[in-house]
Amino acid sequence: MNTEITLSNQIDNTNYQFTSNVKNQLRNLSLFSEEALEWLMMEHYQFSFRNTSFLLTAVNTTKQFNEKGVSDELLRNFNEEKNHAAIYKKALFEIGTDVDKRTEFTPTTAFFETISHLISNCPSYTLGAMYATETAAIFEHEVFHDISNEVIKRRKHLWEKSKLKAFHDMHLNGVEQGHKDGLGMFVDIAKENYYMSHEALSGLFIKKREISLGANQAINSMTIWWDALLKHAETLK
Repeated sequence: MNTEITLSNQIDNTNYQFTSNVKNQLRNLSLFSEEALEWLMMEHYQFSFRNTSFLLTAVNTTKQFNEKGVSDELLRNFNEEKNHAAIYKKALFEIGTDVDKRTEFTPTTAFFETISHLISNCPSYTLGAMYATETAAIFEHEVFHDISNEVIKRRKHLWEKSKLKAFHDMHLNGVEQGHKDGLGMFVDIAKENYYMSHEALSGLFIKKREISLGANQAINSMTIWWDALLKHAETLK
């Protein structure tokens, strides 16, 4: 029986610690004002809006790999996600939330800058960071599924037929899991940095240590961002 813990498992475990902490703080949504919950949705929309540019950057960076499947998978993800921010915006507007009225939140800007830096140069860092964010995306849609439901209920809209429910359901019914699994396959064929072979010498191979560093830095950045989001949300009464 193979009991080896894969690199994707290790990243998942680190991600789980971060996401579980956030979920615990959002366990009782009745403690948050409607303004706070709406504000959280608007900040989450910002990531949805920026995600396509992240994916395109990651596609270009990972073209350096010998293994062209990584950039192909990221391009597939981009094509699947490219219209989703527009869908999200319309779904939020349907329940009375206009994302165009949002004002900049500095920690969100800093988070985006960190992710952009992580995915712009080293392809193995990029793969690690994108795997970590795609894994966290599952948790975020679970969280915002519940937040959206709570806001819609308070505003006396119909949840079951809402575009917002359909949007989060779409991502939770296979989209994000497919993105995670598609990248995870390449994470788990990574080699140690000292690994040398004819294949490695002929081009750039997937490096285990750099994937791990990229993933951990992305998770740390998400942790800092979410800490800031929750602290600010608590001030909105």
